[in-house]
Amino acid sequence: MAIPSAPPPRIELHEETSEPDLEPLTRRFRARGKKVLETTSQHSTSQTQLAPLHTADDTELSFWHPQFLHSQHSQKHNYLRHDISLLTTQDLQTLHESILADLHKAEASSLMLMDQFSLQSPQKSLDLEQKDQALILSKTESSRLTNEVTELTNQTLKEKDLLHNSELLKDQIGSSLNMGFQLALEQVRVLYLDTDLSPVDISKSVVDGQLVDTND
Repeated sequence: MAIPSAPPPRIELHEETSEPDLEPLTRRFRARGKKVLETTSQHSTSQTQLAPLHTADDTELSFWHPQFLHSQHSQKHNYLRHDISLLTTQDLQTLHESILADLHKAEASSLMLMDQFSLQSPQKSLDLEQKDQALILSKTESSRLTNEVTELTNQTLKEKDLLHNSELLKDQIGSSLNMGFQLALEQVRVLYLDTDLSPVDISKSVVDGQLVDTND
């Protein structure tokens, strides 16, 4: 004998109001946050291994690195139990407005920084240009001073050479005069055998028929 099947459950349809009711969604959000809070400790002791934020040589990855896991980093450092407790007690609309406000502040701050950068860039370029010009002038002056030092050094060497040559010339002239004087004395001795030539000296001069020292 066949057993009659139970009739299908009746589904009653209700008309939707003109404005959505956020209270059930808020309750579900709070319940979900509570569940996440309860399971956080379980995940911390589980064997699930997160992808490392370090390279093979134990070098920490930068935020700019293409392999950096931003979601994992935020989950680990920016989503704590205390945050969950606070977030689950707030209204969704309030959270939504708060997020929009933060985005607005971030965007305004970014535009302000770009404006400041745009204003500072011409001044920095002008300062850099002035520094380049000053550097060029400094190099030119340094080159000029270096050339002057070189010229003065060469002139000093030339003067030293002239002084040295002058001393040699004086010695040569003195030697030549002394040799000529000795030759003249030898000729006088030959011509005047009886003449006493002992008072004769190359450094003496004849004054009024007398031999006197040149220094007197």
